[in-house]
Amino acid sequence: MALVDFLHFLWTEFVYLLSPLTDIFDQRSIYSYLGAVCFVLVFAAIVRLRRPKKDLRSRALWRLLAKRTVWLHRSALLDYKLYLFNLPLMAFILGFFIVTSSFWAGLFSSGLTSIFGPPAATTSTHWGIIVMLAVLQLLALDFGYWLGHAAMHKSPILWQFHKLHHSAEVMTPATEFRQHPVELILMPTVIGFTTGLSYAMATHWFGTDATNMSVMGYNLVVCLHMLTFHHLRHSHINIRFTGVMGILLHSPAHHQIHHSDNPKHFDRNMGYMLSIWDWMAGTLHMPRVGERVTLGVGREGEEHDTVTNAIWVPFRDAGILIHKKWLRLWRGYRLNTAADKEGG
Repeated sequence: MALVDFLHFLWTEFVYLLSPLTDIFDQRSIYSYLGAVCFVLVFAAIVRLRRPKKDLRSRALWRLLAKRTVWLHRSALLDYKLYLFNLPLMAFILGFFIVTSSFWAGLFSSGLTSIFGPPAATTSTHWGIIVMLAVLQLLALDFGYWLGHAAMHKSPILWQFHKLHHSAEVMTPATEFRQHPVELILMPTVIGFTTGLSYAMATHWFGTDATNMSVMGYNLVVCLHMLTFHHLRHSHINIRFTGVMGILLHSPAHHQIHHSDNPKHFDRNMGYMLSIWDWMAGTLHMPRVGERVTLGVGREGEEHDTVTNAIWVPFRDAGILIHKKWLRLWRGYRLNTAADKEGG
């Protein structure tokens, strides 16, 4: 039986490694990359039609998309290596997310049942309910992302792991995978919490078979984002939203500012698809015309030069911080104990 389970695990890993060729909406899918390129071309065509005087020649656009100094930069080369390093882990992370989300969904369902009684016996299929559930799922996913992302920025210990992602000096779609395994595990944990809550609410009030607008099991809005803006977030293509749209939606320019090495941009624009969480938290920095952005974390990222260092250095630095914090707590405890003895 153990052999069968092991073979099943190997098959699952193999299928997952091939998913870029088979799963249209996987973020590693060649279809999602092609979708992003097509979106850029359509966007450029629209801009050229609306602003005929603007210099937006096809050669200039091609140079931007295929810039060798970006794609072959040492930072980009490390991105590719980290992608290959993390690839076997991603199948586990996907399963971990499903388990985490299911755990919280079950826990919240029990809580809702104890407070409001048993869940709905029949499933509502009204189109308004379907749209509402799609929005609820989107909000839950995006808020979970923002919450986990903000935690990695605000916690000095977690920042040591997330800093690897921000140490990128140039950005390509592969920068999405420039993540430490600790971060790859933390984010699904937080997102699983929020999506588990949304699923529990949906199934409790609208039935266990409640569905939302989806394509092949994926939220429709997430699918559209995956085929348009997702890969452009980590690129040098400056598509920006401003005004009300910039408050609602997280454009590629929003995320490029998030990666800026300018102190005024630190801990800003931490959303994924939406900017409303940053707006409510006061961490939104609206992209501006002509605003120059340089990337990286300066000297802090110099040690992230190899895959080995990229994995080891965050553990080392986080360990140093934990040790210092423990020493402060221990010294404080000893001082309080000594004071109590003197007072006694």
